[in-house]
Amino acid sequence: MASLSKHPRLRIPRSLFSTSTHPPPPPQPQQPPFPSFRAVKSAILAESNPDKLAELFEQSSHFPTFRRHRPLYHLSFQKLAKARRFDLVDRLVLDQISRSGDSQSSLKSEGFWIRLMMIYSNAGMVDEAMRTFDRVREAKCCDVTEKSLCAVLSVHLNNGLIARVHELFERLPRELKVTPTAVAHNLVLKGFVKDDSTDAARAWIAEMEERHQVIPNIDSYNILLGAYLNRGDLSAFDRVVKEILGKGLECNVNAYNLRIARLCKNKECARANKLLAEMVAKGLKPNSASYNVVIDGFARLGDFESAKKVLEGMVKDGHVAPCSFTYYTLLRGMVREGEFDSGLETCKEIVRRGWVPPFEAMQGLVDGLLKMSKGEEAKDIVEKMKRRLKGKSLESWGKIEAALPLVKIAES
Repeated sequence: MASLSKHPRLRIPRSLFSTSTHPPPPPQPQQPPFPSFRAVKSAILAESNPDKLAELFEQSSHFPTFRRHRPLYHLSFQKLAKARRFDLVDRLVLDQISRSGDSQSSLKSEGFWIRLMMIYSNAGMVDEAMRTFDRVREAKCCDVTEKSLCAVLSVHLNNGLIARVHELFERLPRELKVTPTAVAHNLVLKGFVKDDSTDAARAWIAEMEERHQVIPNIDSYNILLGAYLNRGDLSAFDRVVKEILGKGLECNVNAYNLRIARLCKNKECARANKLLAEMVAKGLKPNSASYNVVIDGFARLGDFESAKKVLEGMVKDGHVAPCSFTYYTLLRGMVREGEFDSGLETCKEIVRRGWVPPFEAMQGLVDGLLKMSKGEEAKDIVEKMKRRLKGKSLESWGKIEAALPLVKIAES
């Protein structure tokens, strides 16, 4: 353990291994560089220079909200990885370790080290993730459970190293002295699916029970359903659904969403809508995807009345607020089917809610309105939309607008 604490790549604080009862001196208060988390978020989202982004990250780490806001936290590392600044990724990870040096509970938390592993993983730094895992095991910083096994499998799965997933699953449980549950088995199942080996995935479900005495859960079957849906193998999809129901497994939101998507893919949107109602009746709270798939399904059939009723139901049910994607889906469908009056009303609602309509749908809508001799309506909605645009977005729209007959109408 002493050698680990001196390691130049993973500077685990000496206090973690110390028996001293004297607490370290409290850190000197520093002037916060940002007045609020919102300012931090805006700065990180806008920053494109990797070195400046790393500085922003280090300056923002004192905000508890920043550390808990995982999407923004991980976005910072993704931007650095995209710029291939792995040195900065490493620097920030080590900074997080050093900042936790006064918190014995953090450094002895399995979740803390798993989080660092996943940061490396998301940056494509698999070797660094595994070195972190190995050193923590050697130092016995924390108890190692199935969560760590799943983290290791996820690191390799997320980076497309499927063969390693299978190899590690066969070896690591014995080394770690943990018994894999359905959670770990499902990661292996995802590996088969990611490798486009659906037959092997189907066989793994049986092997879970027969060889490993692990009962597949609803998530296991959801992975299979997703694979068959993506392949368009609806017969195999239906057989899995029949097996789920036959075993008395309760479908969760994801299972219902997959079944709804399968029906909409086969243009059975009315049945999909009934399944959505069944889901609500059983006390499950639909998410935005539950509604969006049905809305998109009806829109693709040109049944915009039904699509709007689903949207109205979404608002009325109150399980989840309609997001911009919901309205964009509806607008795109209306433009695609030539329903420009309805598209105009939907576009007005999008702008009213403070969103920016998708440019390709907006271009089609303006073209359609002009062909219907509704130039004034087209100009009005374009002007309202342009008030929402800034910077590069405004420039991008300007190029599209220049090619539209709308320009000539505005000049006349």
